[in-house]
Amino acid sequence: MSNLPWPFPRPEKAAFFLFAIMMTLIVAHLIAMQIVFNEALEMQEKFSIEYWHFSVFDLDEEESFGTWFSAVILLVASTILIYKARVLRVREDAWYRWWMILGWAFCLLSIDEVVGLHELMNTLFEKGYWTVAGFGVLAFTGLVYLPFLWHYRGRTATLFIIAGAIYGGGAVGIEHFSGTDLNSLRYNMLTGLEEGMEMLGIIILIYAALDFIRSDSAIEPCKGDRRIKQ
Repeated sequence: MSNLPWPFPRPEKAAFFLFAIMMTLIVAHLIAMQIVFNEALEMQEKFSIEYWHFSVFDLDEEESFGTWFSAVILLVASTILIYKARVLRVREDAWYRWWMILGWAFCLLSIDEVVGLHELMNTLFEKGYWTVAGFGVLAFTGLVYLPFLWHYRGRTATLFIIAGAIYGGGAVGIEHFSGTDLNSLRYNMLTGLEEGMEMLGIIILIYAALDFIRSDSAIEPCKGDRRIKQ
């Protein structure tokens, strides 16, 4: 049971490693945005600082370390969920479809992180709030997945709910109230909170999925096992 059926890292080590990177990126973002947008510091005048000098640390910028990291961990989460779905399909477990849908959904979110599909959606709303639709999507997804959460009730469902609440709270909740003034200190500080919550939610999901695989691996069929149930 100590060895996972696929070369995954231990859930605790994976979560700690990703969390350390997340905190480094958040701190770098906060420092950079204070330097650029906090007029009280007068850093721009003293050192002729421009935004582009620190744009790679801006979590709200598509061409930045933070965006790359978010896209990667979303893809990692997608890979783990799809892997688990394939294992369950081999077992002829009907719940594999639920894992598969989640996996492809996170793959789409990974693409959106770089391509910015939600920003395109934002242009379709008069007030510019794509988050209005986002609240509806979150509520709908939560209701649809109630049977799934009930089936895996306990540690796994609790971690999934926490991950979803934190991710959704950042992606939809914080962004809805962050405003539209991209050059304000307030907006960029809230961006740090928003992106931090999104990354933390994904990391918790990755931990939850790896933890479930580890606990479930003892009853997974061995490769090449052709025994027929009596």
